Amino acid sequence: MRSTHRADLHVHTINSDGAHTAQELIDRSAKSLCLLSFCDHDTFGAYSSDLVLPKTMRLLPGIEMSCQVGDSDLHMLAYFPKGLSDEILSWGKLLETDRKERVLNGVSQLRESGIPLLWKDFEAETGSSVPCRSHVARALIRGGLCDSAGQAFRQWLRLGIFRRPQITAEEAFQQVHELDGLTYWAHPQADQIKTHGERLIKAGLDGVESLYKNLGTPHRKVAREFQETHELGACGGSDLHRESPRLKIGQFAVDTRRLDARL
Repeated sequence: MRSTHRADLHVHTINSDGAHTAQELIDRSAKSLCLLSFCDHDTFGAYSSDLVLPKTMRLLPGIEMSCQVGDSDLHMLAYFPKGLSDEILSWGKLLETDRKERVLNGVSQLRESGIPLLWKDFEAETGSSVPCRSHVARALIRGGLCDSAGQAFRQWLRLGIFRRPQITAEEAFQQVHELDGLTYWAHPQADQIKTHGERLIKAGLDGVESLYKNLGTPHRKVAREFQETHELGACGGSDLHRESPRLKIGQFAVDTRRLDARL
């Protein structure tokens, strides 16, 4: 499969809640993609190692940020086409620290509420990764406290137990722009666009992940209309966390000619 014009700007690594290393994702998608971005949750950890890129592939530094937007917590993507400076990495550490603190606090809250979640089960799932609620879900399954991640989220992992991210979308957008980056709304749902769209436009949103693999048809239509109405850029990707029989590494791609030219 030719890699010309094929990009995936949203994949996760073992540095957050993905199952594959950054180098593994590069190596296994090199023949099918020309542009790749790791957008781990509140961490640039995937970019800290000495990655080997083939000549046919470019790596676009990115991150998936958890931000307060009014009464909601939404995910925003930030990309840095000029590369990652020490200042950007230092700022990323602040996001990373906040995520660690709120997930660890959430685990403590679960334990204090009477749920016998063992720290050793949580640590076995997290390893050296920046923790996510999905790690907590896996730990609950490991401990025999539930049967599936879906059950864990419905029954135990209420957002009220985990404190909100400290950063607001307005603060995040301002910081990203000061660092020569661009901001995009990750996998926006139609109801979220109706409720928060105008606020995010005023905050300085640069684009929308309207080319997202898992965005259902009604949501995709609303996202594209929102993007076009406000003359925003487009981005998109697979949001791959782990390879499955239905989605192989490098299989899903967006035509680069449909992406925001600034990327």
